[in-house]
Order: sequence, then structure tokens, then C-alpha cells
Amino acid sequence: MRAEPVAQRGDVRDGLLLRDGQGGPGVAGEQRSSAALAADQPQIVIVANRGPRDFVWEHSAWVARPASGGLVSMLAPLARQPGVVWFCCVSEPPDALHAQQGLFTTAADQMDDQLHVRPIPLPAEIYHAYYGQISNEVLWMLQHRVIGSNGFELLDEQRHRAWTDGYLETNRRVAAAIQRSCASVRAFLVQDYHLYPLPSLLRAAFPETPILHFTHIPFPDTSVLKLLPSGWREEILKGLLGADVVGLQTVSDVQAFLGSCAEFMNADIDAERSAVRADDGRSVAVRVYPASVDPHELEGTMQSAPVAVARGRLAPQTGELRIIRVDRLDPSKNQRNGFLAFGRLLEMRPDLRPHARFFAYLIPSRTDLNIYRAYRDTLYETIAEINARYSADCGGPPITVFYQNDSEQALAAMESCDVILVNSLHDGMNLVAKEWALLSRRPGVLVASETTGVASEASGSALLVSPLDVEGTAHAMAQAIDMPDAERIARLDRFRERVLHWTAQDWLSTQLRDLGVTSARGGSDR
Repeated sequence: MRAEPVAQRGDVRDGLLLRDGQGGPGVAGEQRSSAALAADQPQIVIVANRGPRDFVWEHSAWVARPASGGLVSMLAPLARQPGVVWFCCVSEPPDALHAQQGLFTTAADQMDDQLHVRPIPLPAEIYHAYYGQISNEVLWMLQHRVIGSNGFELLDEQRHRAWTDGYLETNRRVAAAIQRSCASVRAFLVQDYHLYPLPSLLRAAFPETPILHFTHIPFPDTSVLKLLPSGWREEILKGLLGADVVGLQTVSDVQAFLGSCAEFMNADIDAERSAVRADDGRSVAVRVYPASVDPHELEGTMQSAPVAVARGRLAPQTGELRIIRVDRLDPSKNQRNGFLAFGRLLEMRPDLRPHARFFAYLIPSRTDLNIYRAYRDTLYETIAEINARYSADCGGPPITVFYQNDSEQALAAMESCDVILVNSLHDGMNLVAKEWALLSRRPGVLVASETTGVASEASGSALLVSPLDVEGTAHAMAQAIDMPDAERIARLDRFRERVLHWTAQDWLSTQLRDLGVTSARGGSDR
């Protein structure tokens, strides 16, 4: 068990590639002087809420733990280059105040001789307000369209205080920490919704430095953004327009951002060039960079001993029809509707009851937040009802849940499933679907929501459904199960080719090229 408080508590994203399982030594074991830090000037700075390692205050010292997720796996190749520094946030208990210097980690902590991380310690109450109350309970829910009693419902006095004293204050502290540590920087890569105001703050401190901000989750259109107070959305848009390049997952996200800048900021939009004129006269490029996976790293993982063991655990289920899902236990992932659709499938197709099984690999996430705990309880009630209704005819519970972060078992399940269900309410991309496309050997069929970012790339390959259409999802599952092998193979091959055509390396290298940076070495290429 982790000791509290935990930095980036359970914030695991879609995608399971990064896992180094060998935990490094405690962060406090290596200390660096402020003079050494000042001398170590980075060429490229990555800034994100989380780092390539999680940090835990344990036994009166900071301890580094392996982190996971798509953001980490896609940025790790750049972060390993000399001259790249990764700033991230950690929640600081009062006793950690005197151990801050130990938070500047070295190669030994990172299990990589070229990866340097500079965590920024934040008082626990500020971190909770910024990360829990605003980033996760407001922005994440709003941008994934989880709006109402089970998600983003209202903004009371506490939320307004959290916005000012937590979210905005954290972004100011991050900017100040970077300015103290870096006299000059060649380029900034700022990540995600936690740090919307940061580009503008960095622009004030580093007026000539190229800045790119990438949002990993869906960007809301104007009708959704109006659910935030006008001052909040203006801070978000003003912050993003401090960048030279605003990166988003899909064409729809770009259109939403451009529309918001036009309506809320009265900004001049160049639709043909996909650019916005900022208040200071700069032209801000707005670009699509679909997140993707690293085929070579994935191939290496599939050849590892832990995956071989996981395959052995799945072997007894060889004769069953395997429907799976792999995602964080999160209201935005819409798992309940997926289970209801499977229950409906068993109802309308009694012939499938002896053989069809649903294996759900649900990764624990943000378990300290009430919204997530309530959703988990509702989900388990739904599963229990379906299992009770069909266990007799199925020869046992038809739904099995693995509520753990066992990435090897999930990857092995992707390799050997008949159907994979990705029915999120809204997703920036969904890297699980792309991992599955490279792994499937059965071959399987993808059933996906039209509201996932990956839907456009999977068009013509996946069976696309509305995330709210339980009946339609049940029929799509049936169609997938009944699909002839030749059609399965053709659909899978089309999607696999698209994933291989645009990998995680393309995602990163294109951003660097658009910033005028081709590597972490040497001078500017602009």
C-alpha cells in the first residue's frame, strides 16, 4: 500500500505501454545543490502534472515509483535525451518541507541515465484543490461530457475558491519554479488540462522561447464551455494563446477551440491556416496531433516473461467467446452501459449464454474522490444483478472483473479476445484501441463509441455505436461475434495499417518540427 499523500493519485490514462516495475531508490537518497541545478540548464522543458515517476512521502522521505500511461510513454523517448528536463507536481505533506531538495531526482531514481525530473512540491491543500476539485472533478468531467449528478454538477463557493487558490495558484507556482531553475530554455512542451494557464505565464517570463501546449482530452465546444463561468473560460483560452502552437487530438477539437476563441475572446481566426491572432499580435497555430502507441516497445513487452505468465492464466478460457474492456474505472468510460448491453446480448441470444464471457480489466483511479467511489459502487451493483440473472444458464458468472493495474494480463487479453468494447462517453483518443489493433491475434473486432477520438481512425474497421445506445451496442456485439473470419481480418488489417502509419514517434517528432526543434541538442532550428 502507498502511504499518503500520493502525487498524481491514480491518474492513469488510456494506454498501458510504460512499465518498468523495478522501482528505483528513494528520491531523498540523492541530493543536488541549488548551484548545480542552476548550472544544469535544459534545452527542452517538458511540463506536466505527472512525471515519468510518481512520488510518495513514505517513512519521512520521498520515494520514487514507476508511473504509467499514454502521456508518459509518448514523451519518454524525448525525456531520455540529454538536455531535457521534466517538471511535474507533487503533493507535499508538512513534514516534507525540509526534504524539498531531495525532490530533484537524478539518473539513479529514474532507472535511466539520461532522464531528469524536477518535481515541484505543493502544499497538500493547494494540490488537492488544483488536482482533485478543479482538474478532475470539474475540467475532466466537463470535457468528457460527464455532466449532472454523477459528474460535474455545480460550482459552489468552495469550487470558486479552489479555482483561485488551487488551480490558478498552482500554475503560478509552476511558472515561478521553472523561472527560478532555468535562465534560458530552447522550447517548452506543456501537457494537458491541468496547466491551461501556464503557456501565458511562461510567455511573460520567456518571451522568445517557443511554447507548445498539448491537450490529451477532448476540447469542449462553445455550448459546453459556457457551463464554466466566463472568467474561467477566458483564463483557459488566454492561457493557451500564450503558446506558439496549441496541439489537440482531433479535427473536431481544433474546430471547437477555434470557435471558442472567436466567440469568447473575439479573436481573429484564420480558418484556412488554422491559426488564431493573439492579443500581442502573434499568430498561434492550432494543430491536430493524434496520440498513438510505440509498436516496437509494445512488441518488446509482449515478448516479456510477465506477459507469458499472463497468457498461461488465460489458457483455460480458450474455448469461450471473450468480450473484454480495458480502461480506468471512471464515469467517462461509460462501463455501466457496456455491462447493460452485454446483459441485453445474453437476453436476446440464449444460444450465447454457455460460451460468452465478459472480462473487464478496470484500473483503479482517483479513489479518494467521492464521484469515483459512488460510480464504482453503482457499477458493481449492475454487475451483480447481471451475474445473478444469468449465472445458472451460463454455468457461472458471465462477467468477471479484474480491479487492478495488471497491464500484462490486460495486454494478453487484448491479444486473444473476440470482441473489445470501447464505449466511452467521450475520449481524447483512446490508446487501448490502438494497442489492441497491433496485438489482436484471434482476430478480434472493435466495438467503439463514435464519440471517442479514435473513431475517425477506426472508421470502416470498428463497429461504431452511440455510447448511450445500450440496445445498439448489444446488437453490435452480436454482429461482432457472428462476423466471418475474412471480414474480421480485413477490418483489423485496415485499422492496424493506420496505427502503424502514425505512431507515438510521429506524434512527438511532428510537434518538435512545428516548434522548429528537431532534437534536444544544439541551437534552435527555427
